[in-house]
Amino acid sequence: MFGLLAFNALPDGRYADTALYAMTLTVLGSVLLHGGGSAVIARSLTGPPPSAVGGPGSPGTDKPDAPVVAMQS
Repeated sequence: MFGLLAFNALPDGRYADTALYAMTLTVLGSVLLHGGGSAVIARSLTGPPPSAVGGPGSPGTDKPDAPVVAMQS
């Protein structure tokens, strides 16, 4: 936003073009870094995906999850 204000205040020419290129590079770089970084961070927070031959409840198995047994005292 402030870059556009500076761009509009500059006279046409080399300085205005440089400001516009710098803003474009900054926005594109930000989109690429935040977009790629968010996928890596989300993957690291969720852990490894379940395997197809995993335990009960894993995709591709016929076994249901283990039943919950209530303890009586």
